[in-house]
Amino acid sequence: MNGTLHDLKEQYISGLEDYLAGKGEIALQQAYELGRRAVAEGRGILHMASVHQDALAAVLLRARTPKESMRVLNGASEFFAESLAPFEMSLRGYQESIEKLRSLNRALEQSEKRLRSVIQTARDAIISIDSNTSIISWNKGAQIIFGYAEEEVLGKPLAILMPERYREAFRKNMERSRLTEEPEYIGKTFEFQGLRKDGSEFPSEVSIASWRTEEGKFYTSIVRNITERKRAEEELRRAHDELEMRVKERTAELKRRTEELARSNAELEQFAYIASHDLQEPLRMVSGFTQLLARRYKGRLDKDADEFIAFIVDGVTRMQRMIEDLLTYSRVGTRGKVFEPVNCEEVFNQAVTNLKVTIEENGAVVTHDPLPVIIADALQMTQLFQNLIGNAIKFRGKETPRVHVSAQRKGDEWIFSVRDNGIGIYPEFFKRLFQIFQREHTAAEYPGTGIGLAICKKIVERHGGRIWAESEVGKGSTFYFTIPVRQDKWQFSQKDSII
Repeated sequence: MNGTLHDLKEQYISGLEDYLAGKGEIALQQAYELGRRAVAEGRGILHMASVHQDALAAVLLRARTPKESMRVLNGASEFFAESLAPFEMSLRGYQESIEKLRSLNRALEQSEKRLRSVIQTARDAIISIDSNTSIISWNKGAQIIFGYAEEEVLGKPLAILMPERYREAFRKNMERSRLTEEPEYIGKTFEFQGLRKDGSEFPSEVSIASWRTEEGKFYTSIVRNITERKRAEEELRRAHDELEMRVKERTAELKRRTEELARSNAELEQFAYIASHDLQEPLRMVSGFTQLLARRYKGRLDKDADEFIAFIVDGVTRMQRMIEDLLTYSRVGTRGKVFEPVNCEEVFNQAVTNLKVTIEENGAVVTHDPLPVIIADALQMTQLFQNLIGNAIKFRGKETPRVHVSAQRKGDEWIFSVRDNGIGIYPEFFKRLFQIFQREHTAAEYPGTGIGLAICKKIVERHGGRIWAESEVGKGSTFYFTIPVRQDKWQFSQKDSII
C-alpha cells in the first residue's frame, strides 16, 4: 500500500462513508482491511491509531442511526484488538521478563549482602587476589589479623603479608599457575607464618581456593590466626614432657624401692634362716641344760634355786615360741603361695581340724554360714581362719565359747566376719591391736606371744584387703576382714607380695 498517511486516511473515510451510504458490511470490512494491511506493511499501530481517530471523527457525525454508529465503533474495536494482540502479548512477556530479572537481581543483591556480611563479620581473614597476586578484596577479619586497613592493601601484592623467606617459593608457584599448572597448595589447608603490618610474625592456618571468570583467574585465601592454639599445644607439650619426666622419676623411684624391697626380702630370708638355725640352737642348748639342771638338783637346792630354774625354763620356752612366731610373721610375704581358687568351706574345716584339741578342751561351739570360693593363698587363708577362731576361743568368758564365721559380698570384695561371745577388747587397746608383740593381757592370764593378730593383718594386706575389729567389753568381739573379688585368671606370685 503506497501513499501518505493522508491518502490512507481519505481511503479509510471513503470506505466508512460507503458503509453509511448503505453498501453493507463489505464496505465496512474493506475499510478496516486497509488498516490491517497498513499495519502489516509497517505503518505502525500508533500511526494507524491516529488515522482511525481522524476518520471516525469525520464519519460518525454522518451516521443516520445509533446502530450504524455502534457498528462502526465495534469494527474499529475489533480492528484494534486484532492489531494490538501480538503487541500486547509481547509487551506482557517483556514485562514478565523484566519482573523476573528484577526479582533475580533483588535476590542476587540480598545474597551479595549476606555474603558480604558473612565475609565482613568473619573472625578469619578472607583475602582475594588476581592472577598477578594483587589484592582485590579484604575483610575486617584481615584488618584485625594483619593490621592493615582495606585502602592500604587493595592493589598491593599479596607478598606483603608473608615473611621474606617465603616470597620466592610463592612467586614460583604463582608463575607455574600462569602456565595453567595449579599451585600445589590449592584446595589444601596448611600452616604458615603471617606477617603483620608492624613486622611481627604469627602462626596461621591457611586454605586457598581458585576460581575463574571471563576476566581471568582469581584466588581466595582464608587465614586463621592460630597463636592461641599453638600456645595451648606448647603448654600441652610442656605438660606432657613434665608428666613424662615425673613418670620416669616415679618409675626410677619404684625401681629403687623394688630393689630395696628385694634386698629387704633377702634380709628377711636371711633373718628367717638365722632365727631357725643360729638363734634356735643356743636356745635349745640353754633349754636342755636348764631342764637337766632342774631334774638333777630339784629339791637338793633351796626353794629359791628351784624357782629360779623354773623361771629360766619358762623364759627359754617363751623365747623359742616368740622366735617361731616371728619367723612365721616374716614368711607371710616371702614364702606365700601363688593365688588360686580357694573354697573357704574347706579352709574353715581345715582350721577347725587344726584347733580340734583346743575346741574340745574348751567345749567351744564353732559354726559358719555358707562361705564363698575366692582367689587366694589357701595355706595363708587357713592360718588366718585358725588364728581368729583360736583367739576367739582363747579369750573366752564364763559362758561356753561360741564362734560364728560368715561372709557377704559387697561390690568388688568379700567381707568376712568372725564373731565370738568372749571377754571383749578395751577401747584404749584398739590402736595397738594389730601391732607385733602387743598384748592386752599378761602371758599368765592368756598364753601367747602377741603376734597372732599381726600375722592376720599381714596375710590380709598381702591379699589386698583390710582388717578391723568391733567389740564391747564383756559381750564379745567381731573381727572383720576383706578379700577382693578376682577372676580366676588373676595369679599372683611371691614377687607380688606386700611386705
